[in-house]
Amino acid sequence: MTNNVTGTAFIVAELRAEENAEPNPLYTDNVVKIWLNEETKKTASEITQNSPAAKEMVKLRTKYFDDVLSNQILGGCKQIVILGSGLDTRAARINGEGVLYFEIDDPATLQLKAKTLKANKISANVRYIPGDYIKDGLISLLKQSEVDFERATYFLWEGNTTLLAKKDVIFVLEQIRDNFQNFRLSFDYMSEQVILRTTGYQDINDYIDKYESMYAPWITGFENIETLAEDVNLKIIDRFSTAELHQQYRPQLSLESNLFKFYFVCTLENAVGCVSPKR
Repeated sequence: MTNNVTGTAFIVAELRAEENAEPNPLYTDNVVKIWLNEETKKTASEITQNSPAAKEMVKLRTKYFDDVLSNQILGGCKQIVILGSGLDTRAARINGEGVLYFEIDDPATLQLKAKTLKANKISANVRYIPGDYIKDGLISLLKQSEVDFERATYFLWEGNTTLLAKKDVIFVLEQIRDNFQNFRLSFDYMSEQVILRTTGYQDINDYIDKYESMYAPWITGFENIETLAEDVNLKIIDRFSTAELHQQYRPQLSLESNLFKFYFVCTLENAVGCVSPKR
């Protein structure tokens, strides 16, 4: 894999790309293949071999976030901020007139993205913001990048919260709340029971142990998103377990793992908000 770019970025990209081969795919991502090769395929296979549900959960959350993002843009939201964007392809896949993306991640990842997109002649109206939105400060990074704090903004925070300290997750929410008057924010999170190994399901514990032995530990989960939203004075627009998304998106298939019950996606907003997601 490319030096200095986190392996998880390639794994998620590989799992997301698999959906393209389905007869009736939940979404189409023809961009992601530019970063994939035999090495990324092998690594993704190793991490998912004892939990086929892992790849399905990535696909389900991709579909959910794609839908919410598309509806924000259709409703007139022109400013999109992606935190810890990794090899996200939405700036190239989901756009519209006047829509501008801002992506925050480490310099190596963003350099790889910019270079590879250019080499493949793939255009995206995106401004890359190299930095760590925790250590460097989210608002400080955004101010340096000419983000319009008065403009309706949609924040996408995918695949990050389990890897951050709970206080940092809360601080990010508070920073956005205190600096943007009109926004929506979507993110995914694990139940705290998963982090504490108290779900009662050995297959979940086995999967976490395998993942953490290869990559980073999962350190934060939330048992009650309603309490979190209330604590940071935000409104819940919707919240779904991936089990519910699976039932909605693939009603003909049975669930493969207990983990679906403990992995969630949600969308929050301040008092004003952008537009209501159409479901």
